[in-house]
Amino acid sequence: MKSLVVAAALAVGAGATLEVTPARTEAAGYAVTHGLLVSNLVRNCRQYQGQLKQDPDAALAAWRQRNAERTAAAEGYLVYAGAAIERQEGAAAAEAYNARTRALFRRKANAALNDIFNRAHPQPGICARWIDAIAAGEADLNWESKYVPALDELVEFERKVRSGAAR
Repeated sequence: MKSLVVAAALAVGAGATLEVTPARTEAAGYAVTHGLLVSNLVRNCRQYQGQLKQDPDAALAAWRQRNAERTAAAEGYLVYAGAAIERQEGAAAAEAYNARTRALFRRKANAALNDIFNRAHPQPGICARWIDAIAAGEADLNWESKYVPALDELVEFERKVRSGAAR
């Protein structure tokens, strides 16, 4: 099976169309940012593994499995958007778009992480609450329900690209 990145990039040249919109880009950005946040929470809370009810790595693996389709579609959309920008505005514009969006996602994830830990070091109580929430599916991408329709639209588009039906 082709990687999503290849499929999304090829879609631009193969006649598959999905308009690049601020709403879709925001939803994809949310998925990427939230994935970074969850990964960073687990990384920071691993040190308390012995004090937590849930294994942080198992919670992360379960989160990734539950959210894999939406996360992959969001990543693919961002590649697709970059390829569309490159076709319309050139490689420099696409590179600027990619750099700008990735930096924004990292900043947002880090800011959220700082807010969760109250700008202090990770603490066992906070880690326990978040790792339990991640394990239970309470921190999945549907947490922000306003993004679910756009993310599901991206999932459907990715399925069409993979099947060759996107035209």
